[in-house]
Amino acid sequence: MGARAPATSLLTETSLVTRLVRSAVFWAVPLLIIVALALTWLYRAQTYRFFDEPLEASVTAIIAAAEFKDGALQLSREPTDDDYGRALSGRYWIVGDLEPTGIIKPYLTSRSLYESTLTLPPGETLGLLADTGSELRTGTSGPDGEPLRVIARTVILPDMPNAVIIAAAADVREAAQDVRRFGAIATFLTALLASGLILAIFVQVRLGLKPLFEMGERVAAVREGTALSVEGNFPREIQPLATELNGLISHNKTVVERARTHVGNLAHALKTPIAVLRNEVEGQGDLSRDLIARQTEEMNRQVEHHLRRAQAAARGQLVGQAADADEALAALARTLTRIYGRDGKTITTDFPDDLVFRGEKRDFDEMVGNLLDNACKWAASTVHVRAFMAEENLLEVVVSDDGPGIPSQKHEDALKRGIRLDEQTPGTGLGLSIVDDLANAYGGELILGTSEQGGLACRLRLPGRSGQPPAGLKNNA
Repeated sequence: MGARAPATSLLTETSLVTRLVRSAVFWAVPLLIIVALALTWLYRAQTYRFFDEPLEASVTAIIAAAEFKDGALQLSREPTDDDYGRALSGRYWIVGDLEPTGIIKPYLTSRSLYESTLTLPPGETLGLLADTGSELRTGTSGPDGEPLRVIARTVILPDMPNAVIIAAAADVREAAQDVRRFGAIATFLTALLASGLILAIFVQVRLGLKPLFEMGERVAAVREGTALSVEGNFPREIQPLATELNGLISHNKTVVERARTHVGNLAHALKTPIAVLRNEVEGQGDLSRDLIARQTEEMNRQVEHHLRRAQAAARGQLVGQAADADEALAALARTLTRIYGRDGKTITTDFPDDLVFRGEKRDFDEMVGNLLDNACKWAASTVHVRAFMAEENLLEVVVSDDGPGIPSQKHEDALKRGIRLDEQTPGTGLGLSIVDDLANAYGGELILGTSEQGGLACRLRLPGRSGQPPAGLKNNA
């Protein structure tokens, strides 16, 4: 008994668990990252929307309060936010001319600007210069170097010949910090969720594949000799696999047992001829030529017979073989019609054109060919062949004739090897025996009966199905 192979680690490259978990991670983790980025972007957009509302209100209030009076631009009232009155408070407003360089040449400013000005990004001011009434939302630096969020509009005030720029700005660091804080929290929660999801997927895959691991242990137990078959309460998805494995195990036992039986039968069959030859050698000096010929011929027949049975048994257990039964039946009927037609015998057929025999085509030809040949030898005038699906996976071929038939009490003898019920008809007495051996090798059977015309009816039951055999499994040998 060989040593049990070491179990493969669940985390190796060839591990099914690893592949399933990895495939789930490949779509789950990127999806979670996209969700985290989307949430952060939405939070940032919402934060800046709330952040921009006071700036929009300030710009609108300045536009409403601005007036050109006594040759100078004045405000009837200033924005009410106290931060506009404190120097370098981080909140500013300005009214002035926008130069192409982005610098705003002030007419009026909040006290918080402390006699300074604001500079807009030059690349973003072209729209303001070209389109009166347009609005720009951008970022810039404040007089104290702080990052600012700016809302600027180009307007034409009454009694003023040129458009002016009205802008309001606020320090954006606190809002940006809130966005970064939310992004960090979202990243942490996403990583935590991803870790939990990966762990949950791993556990789910392990639990889902547990029956397969158990099946592997059961198969190993069978290989080691501690169990006779793969037993267990498996899910219905893999129960057919357990059934097929048990079928293979049973097939292996059957093949071994058949081999032992064939060897034993052959040894037993050869024992008598060998004993006769030994006795002749010990009893007299010269052996009879006829005696040697008879005994060697008997031994050759025994060897040929058991060799054919062994080959039939091996072919009968092959997996995946299939042949067109209807084509084979039609070809055999045509061939034997040409042979026996000159004797006034006809062969009629009745079968659909989608019958499949699950086995070797040459074995099917040999079985049906023997039955047809036997029927043609004994028929008075007519042989009838009928084939159909008796059950879901059972192909039935019935060959009947109008000959003398065989009494029911002699049906069992007719299937025995080498027995001829009528010595006047040529033959070896092996035809029906060969058919019976082949049918048994495929798990089928040959049943003898009486036909409606009073002759012999041979009912051959074999594994089969309806349809056409797949191209890769079709056997035309």
